[in-house]
Amino acid sequence: MNVFIASNLFITIIKQRLKVFVVLGIIAITIGLTISYLLPVEYQSETIILPARHFSVSKMLIEPNVGNQEDYLEIGDDDDLEKLLQIIYSDNLKFFLADQLNLWKRWNIENKEYKIYYLKSKWDHYINIYRNNYGSIRIKAFDKNPDTAALIANTIVNLIDTIQKNMAQNRIQTALDIVKTEYENTLKNINEMEDSLNTLRQLGIFDYKEQVKAYSKEYAKAILKNDTEKKEKLEKLFSNLQKYGGAYNTWSENLRKYRAKFAVIKYKYDQMLIDSKKILPLKYIVQKAYPDNKKARPIRWLIVLLSLLSTELLTFTYFLFQIKSKNHE
Repeated sequence: MNVFIASNLFITIIKQRLKVFVVLGIIAITIGLTISYLLPVEYQSETIILPARHFSVSKMLIEPNVGNQEDYLEIGDDDDLEKLLQIIYSDNLKFFLADQLNLWKRWNIENKEYKIYYLKSKWDHYINIYRNNYGSIRIKAFDKNPDTAALIANTIVNLIDTIQKNMAQNRIQTALDIVKTEYENTLKNINEMEDSLNTLRQLGIFDYKEQVKAYSKEYAKAILKNDTEKKEKLEKLFSNLQKYGGAYNTWSENLRKYRAKFAVIKYKYDQMLIDSKKILPLKYIVQKAYPDNKKARPIRWLIVLLSLLSTELLTFTYFLFQIKSKNHE
């Protein structure tokens, strides 16, 4: 019953005020068309990327871990996708892009005090970033020039790895400084121990254990032959070994340990150097952005339609309240 009454009321208002609706409709269409032609024309360019697995270069490509390496060509999972989106949504990327392409001037951001606020506002208007059902990220850029729209979209993609490198740089550099210090200290200790051993070699200490064996054999022969001169000579050599042999053994053992330690540290240091200079890209570019000369905005028919519908709806609402007011009186 209420539906029937409402439909009758709707028809009645339309019949009684048809000319008003027609006139206002024409005015709304005219205004909508005028606005749509006054708005600046914008072109759209789109790029699509997929996340890549995130590994350090040294660990993935250099480390001899045969049989256990993960495939660095593998497409990233949801976690990798979320990390990628965090970088794309970051303010750092916005600032890098604005500085690199001078978007401050292009987007007419003149207020220096609130430039960050206006940059974010303009970003929301000119840049659309969203995740689709295929696990990829679509980046759409709008601009008054189709070439610039493509340039903006492609630059956003290129800046992803720059942001990642900057994020990791401080951590990598700190680790590199620690390993470098240990590397240099170990190398210094090795050189000092080799110098000490060279000094002992000049004193006739070359290999304590082997020399003890050799001197013992010769001393036994000298005793059998009753060679006093040779015995005295060997006793001096034994005295020399006794005096410096302990130091030689200590330095030799320490040098052996430090050389083993140096091999590990040198390997880690080389890894850190590689990681500090190179990173694996965080994304695969499925589709690069290209200039598209088809106008994307404004959508004129939509502006006209919204203008017409909103005008007619407001007009109908006005007449409806007018009828209800008369009925109350």
